Amino acid sequence: MNLKIDPTRWANKEEWEGTGVYVRATFADGSCGVVEISHLEKASLLDWLKSTGGDNRIAENCVGILLGHGSLHESQEVQLPPVYNPEETS
Repeated sequence: MNLKIDPTRWANKEEWEGTGVYVRATFADGSCGVVEISHLEKASLLDWLKSTGGDNRIAENCVGILLGHGSLHESQEVQLPPVYNPEETS
């Protein structure tokens, strides 16, 4: 897995620090370093979240939103269960 740093986030890294979760990632110049996950580009953040075999779109989108990337997945239609109405039961 080749995680990449978002150059804009790295240029303003103080604004994005605070997660305490560090990963090894590649800078724009090709060098590598250890950075917080908040410094990763959007696609790399999603790759890292899925790297241990996880697949939870809701949790992944929440992390993306909390780290300022917005949703990491395209919106999808949510199927809600029918609303319980006691008057409809016999």
